[in-house]
Amino acid sequence: MLLPCRAALSFRKQAIMTSVLAGVILPLPALADTSGQTPPATAPTRAKPPASTEAVMVSARRGASGAGQHNAHSETLISRQELANRNIRVMTDIQRVAPNLTIQPSFGSGALNFTLRGVGLMDFTQNNTPSTMPYLDGVALPVSIMTTGMMFDLDDISIAAGPSGYTHGQATTGGEIDFHTADPTHQFHAGITEDIASYGRNRVEGYVSGPISRSVSFRIAGQSMTGGGYQHNAAGQGFGNANLGALRAKLKWDIDDTSNLVIGGHWTTDQSEYASGHNLYNSYHVPVTQDLYQTEWGLDPRFAKIIGIDGSNTKPREDNIFWGANVRYTKNFSWGRLSTISAYEMADEHELTNQTDSILSYGNMFRNNQTNVFSQEVKLESIDPNARFHWETGMYYSRSRMAQNFWYDSSDRPGTTPLNETRYRQNQQNFNQYVQLSYRILPKLRLIGAILHESDDRQMLNVTSTNYNLDTGATEGKTNFGSSGALSNQFGGRVGAQYQFTRNIMGYVMFSRGFKPGGFSANITQQAAQLRPFKPEQILTYEGGFKTMLFDRRLRLNAAGFYYDYRDQQILGTVLVPPYGVLGGYVNAPRSYIYGAEFDAEAHPFHGMVLTQNFGYQNGVYTQFQSLNRSATTANFAATGVWQAINTNYDNVNMGLANLTLSGAATYTWNVFRDYRMTFDVDYSYRGRQTQPQYIGQTGIYRSPAYFLVNSFLTFAAPKQHWSVTVYGQNLADRRYWLSAGTQATFYGVIPGMPRFVGARINYTY
Repeated sequence: MLLPCRAALSFRKQAIMTSVLAGVILPLPALADTSGQTPPATAPTRAKPPASTEAVMVSARRGASGAGQHNAHSETLISRQELANRNIRVMTDIQRVAPNLTIQPSFGSGALNFTLRGVGLMDFTQNNTPSTMPYLDGVALPVSIMTTGMMFDLDDISIAAGPSGYTHGQATTGGEIDFHTADPTHQFHAGITEDIASYGRNRVEGYVSGPISRSVSFRIAGQSMTGGGYQHNAAGQGFGNANLGALRAKLKWDIDDTSNLVIGGHWTTDQSEYASGHNLYNSYHVPVTQDLYQTEWGLDPRFAKIIGIDGSNTKPREDNIFWGANVRYTKNFSWGRLSTISAYEMADEHELTNQTDSILSYGNMFRNNQTNVFSQEVKLESIDPNARFHWETGMYYSRSRMAQNFWYDSSDRPGTTPLNETRYRQNQQNFNQYVQLSYRILPKLRLIGAILHESDDRQMLNVTSTNYNLDTGATEGKTNFGSSGALSNQFGGRVGAQYQFTRNIMGYVMFSRGFKPGGFSANITQQAAQLRPFKPEQILTYEGGFKTMLFDRRLRLNAAGFYYDYRDQQILGTVLVPPYGVLGGYVNAPRSYIYGAEFDAEAHPFHGMVLTQNFGYQNGVYTQFQSLNRSATTANFAATGVWQAINTNYDNVNMGLANLTLSGAATYTWNVFRDYRMTFDVDYSYRGRQTQPQYIGQTGIYRSPAYFLVNSFLTFAAPKQHWSVTVYGQNLADRRYWLSAGTQATFYGVIPGMPRFVGARINYTY
C-alpha cells in the first residue's frame, strides 16, 4: 500500500462515514480536495467526536489525510481500523500488510530488525544505528528493543521507504516506521477490549480520555498480554508465553488559538518467554525432529550462579523495563510554524537466551543492557504545504549512553574457557541539520530539493573480556582491549519533481543520496581485530511513481518503481575466532544494488464493500564483495575438527531477499435489523523465499520457504449501545513457516511463525 489513507470513500454520500473498528464505530476522515489546494493549517486541533465513540481524528500530521495523493512519496499508512481488522498485535505482524517490509526477531532475542526494500541492519549486538529507524510519536528509538509493548491505542502506523532525515529526525538509508499514538480528546471517552485466543493468549486493552478544563485534556491507556506460547519441548512443556504490561499517558494544554503543549510518558515491563528456535541441523548428534514448533532449552546451574539469576527456571526469558517521557510544543505564527520535541528514553534489559535450541546447557547467553537516549529537535516550516513556495528547516540532536555486558557459555568447545564475559560502555551523539524547499514553477509542476548534514560520534570505552572457571566461579584471565572510536560527517540530499496531470492523477520522480554511520561489533570479544569499526554506508536512490483516484474516488491505483545503488552496505557477516569458531560480525559489502516496484489498489465497488490489494517486488545483487563463508567454514570444522577460514567471492551473487510480497482483503459491512451492524472480512498475505544475510548464496535449509496465510473475522456491533463482539481466525490453513534463522557453533535453527490462532474479542466504549 503506497497511499497514506485507507478511507477513500465517496463524498457524494457524506463527508464522514462510519466503519466498524473492533466493535467501535469510527468516523473515517474524508479525503482532502483533489486539487491539493487545502486551506492553511492552524494550530493542531481535534474535531469533537459523536458522544460515546472513539474517533480517528484528522490532524495536520504528514500523511494523515488524502492530501498524501499529492505528495511525492510512497508512504504506507496502516490505519487504526486496519490494525484491528488484521489483528496486528505484535511488531512482526506489520509485515503482513506492508509491501517490501521485513521485521525479524534477532535470533533468540526480543530485539527486532527492520528492513525496507532490502535495506536493514540485523543488529544482534543491539549497539548500532538501525538502517530503518522506528519512531514513536516523532521520537527516534535507535535501540530496537525499545519498541517492546507499544502496539496498543495507536491512531496509525506510517511506513516510509528510502533515505530519510531531510525533514525530521535522524538520517538513515532504509527509511522509517512511525508509530502514532492516540491523542487526548475534548469530550470524555473510555473503552475496554478483552481478546482471548488459542494457546491461552489473553490481551486486555483500555483507555480513558477527556477534558480536565476548557484548555487541558488527558489520555491514559494501557495493555496487558499473557500466554500465547505455541512452542513446546519433547516433554510437552509449553514455551513462548507472553507476560507483558504497558501504560501510556498524555496531557495536552491548548495554551491559546495558536499554540499547544503536549506532555507524554510511557512505561513497559516485559517478563516474557521470547521465541526460541527450532533446531534444523547440528553436528553434536542432538536429535532433530520435523516438528517446527518443538524447541529445547537447558541451563547450567553453575552458569546461573555466577551471573546471579534464578537457576530453577531454565527457560530463555526476558526481564526488562522500558520507560520514557517527552515534551512537545507547537506555535503558529503568521509566517510559519515552530515545533519542538524533547525526549528521554530508557531501557533496562536482562535477557537469557539459548543459542543452540537444545537441552544441552552450553550456548546460553545472558545480556545486561542499560541504555538511555536523550533527543532534542527544533523545526520551523511554512504553514501551508500547498502554497507555491513551501519550506521547512530544523535541527535534531541525540545523545545515548550504554552500559552493556554479556556472558556466553562455551563449555562444549575444547581449548576454550567455559564462560566468557564481555563488558563495555558506549557513548554516542548525533547532530543532524536539514532544509527542504519545494516550489510550484508551473500550475501543475512542483520542484523539490533538500539537503542535510549529519555528524555522528561514537566510542566504545573500556572493553574488557573476562574468562571464568564454571566450577569455582574464579577469574582465569582478563584482557582490557581499551577504547575505540568512530566519527562520520556526511552530507545527503534529494531533488525531485511532481506533476499533477489531472485533478486525479499525479506523477513524481525523486533522486536521493542517503547515508548511515558506522559502528562496532561487540560479541564475545577475544581479539582486538573484532573491535575495528565497520564503515558508514551510502545509498543513491532513483524512484518514480504515480497516484490516481478514479470513478469519483471509488478506485485508487498507486505505483512506484525504485533502483538503489549501494556503497559499503553494512551486513551481518561472519568472523572466525578460534577456538570459539564462527561468530557474528559486521562487514561492509563495497558495491551492490537493489531494484523493485510497489503497487497499491483500493476499490469500493458498491456500498459496504471494500477491496484492497498491494504488491511488492524487490531483488538485490552484490557486485563487489568477498567474505568468509559461514556454511563452508562450519562444514569444514564438522569434517576435520579444525577451525579454518574459507572465503568466497560473492560478486554477482543474489542477496536472497524475499522477492515477492502480496497482501489483500475483501471486507463487507451491512446493517442487521435497525440498530445493529455486521462486518465480514477475508484477507491474505504472501511472502516469497528469503535467505538470511549470514548465508549469502545458500539454498536448502538456509533459505526460508515461501508462505501464504489466510485470515478472517466476523464482527457483530451495536453502535447505539457502544459494544461489539468479534470472532476471528489467523493462519486458517495452519501453514508452517519461519521468521528468521541463526547459527551458533554448528547448530542451525529457525524462529517459527505462529500457527493457526482462533479467538474472540469483546469491546465496549463509553
